[in-house]
Amino acid sequence: MRTVQAAASATDDDARYVLPPLRWQIAADWVGDCPSVDHGVENLRIMVLPEYALGAVWDCHGALVRARDGDVEAARLADLLSPYLYAYDTDLHGLVARLERVLAVLCLNIAAVRTLATHLALKQGNAPEAVQAVTEILAAWRKAGVAP
Repeated sequence: MRTVQAAASATDDDARYVLPPLRWQIAADWVGDCPSVDHGVENLRIMVLPEYALGAVWDCHGALVRARDGDVEAARLADLLSPYLYAYDTDLHGLVARLERVLAVLCLNIAAVRTLATHLALKQGNAPEAVQAVTEILAAWRKAGVAP
């Protein structure tokens, strides 16, 4: 997303990369290093994502889906990302799938998330309720295909 933001900032044509640079920047700032393969309680962190930021991530997802699906207006976006994605041995299909996993985590709204957030805010991450909440969250992530 930072790559697209940088490229979009270098042009006056917002339509060139489907969204204005600010939408790409907001999404990049919030998603950042979210993806992790360590699913233990010690590696979990809570992100309170403002609605505008979640909206930016969804907008970027929509733009990437358009590029993946061959939308003519998103062709520049696909062209920009192709060399980078190739270097990481993936393509737009893989990028969209990864972003969808991030969105599944960001949008998870079950009672266990609120329970865990409360316990972590109170620095009670080892409380039995918090441990059970982590188990429930990981089960939801597995069901969504986010965690192994």
